[in-house]
Amino acid sequence: MRPKENYYRLIGTAFGLTLAILIAFQIYLIREPARVQAVQAVDLAATSAAGRQLYNQNCIECHGENGEGKVGPALNSRLLLEITSDQALFNLIGNGVPGTAMPAWGQTFGGPFSDEQLRQMVVFIRAWESTAPEILPEVFTPDPVRGATIFATTCFICHGENGQGSDRVEKLNDPIRLKDFGDAWYRDTIAYGRPAKGMPTWGTVLSPQQIDDLVALISAWRAGETVTPDIPFKKHLRSAAFALRQFDPLDAEYHLNAALAEGDGSVAGEIGEILNLINQKDLSAAKTLLTGLLPPAEMGEELFFGYCAACHEADGTGGIGKNLHDNNFVQTKSDAELIEFILAGRKGTAMNGFQNILTAEQINDVIALLRTWQR
Repeated sequence: MRPKENYYRLIGTAFGLTLAILIAFQIYLIREPARVQAVQAVDLAATSAAGRQLYNQNCIECHGENGEGKVGPALNSRLLLEITSDQALFNLIGNGVPGTAMPAWGQTFGGPFSDEQLRQMVVFIRAWESTAPEILPEVFTPDPVRGATIFATTCFICHGENGQGSDRVEKLNDPIRLKDFGDAWYRDTIAYGRPAKGMPTWGTVLSPQQIDDLVALISAWRAGETVTPDIPFKKHLRSAAFALRQFDPLDAEYHLNAALAEGDGSVAGEIGEILNLINQKDLSAAKTLLTGLLPPAEMGEELFFGYCAACHEADGTGGIGKNLHDNNFVQTKSDAELIEFILAGRKGTAMNGFQNILTAEQINDVIALLRTWQR
């Protein structure tokens, strides 16, 4: 008969091992959060460093070294970071901001950044929040003179000079009619338009501040005031030249008459002759004579301001884009090479091509301006 086996020692050993495992697991659970946090901190630091490198390479010229703002708005702002989610920052960087100098940086919209790089940028910018200063928004005061300048370059086509009406619409600058509606109505009408009446939606073209300037002009008209737009003499001549290039004699006549009123009379005879040629429907001769009053560089100045100043500053000294004064690239390229470059743009940067936007003749005028900035 076999002796009875004793399992107590095995049971005790198993119990001891189980207890040891439970203790080790508890120690693991206690230490794991700290380990995870340490790993996350390392990952976050690496992500933020990668975002800083991308920011330094692409954003400093516009937003400043520490997000304080330059050409573009301040990003290191307590209020901005408090009210803007990470997803909103991701979308703003990736999609860009239409109507501003902020391009789309995400590859989905033609930019150079992958989604991972966009997230790196967001992490870097978010790190400013704990120490971000409170930046108060600038106080904007609507200006009827600015409004008159916008009206004279945009709205007069339908509403006539100084809102006196045209064959398209009735007189707008009529104190009696203006009193029928308040500023809020005019602001909404400008922003949202009246499509059934032929009034386009200007809220997608003009900024809210520009619309406020137009409303300030309307308020001045309501009070019976006369507001003169601030448009230089040569700008009227350049606008007239552009109108003739587009075979638009009505706009050309408007700007030429405005130039006569603004000028000192030194070229009144030539302007009068140009107006006569327009009345005779000889637009080609009128354009040739007007071009003689405007060197190509001056024509280029108007185009540069409209299409290039957002990145290169109005005087060409650089912002988001390069400084174009004493610029080696400009100096070493022929006019034909510069035309090709401007039409094609530079991939991976905010320099978009101007194909189907500017003609070769217009780009030649811009190049003439660039040549004046070189030694």
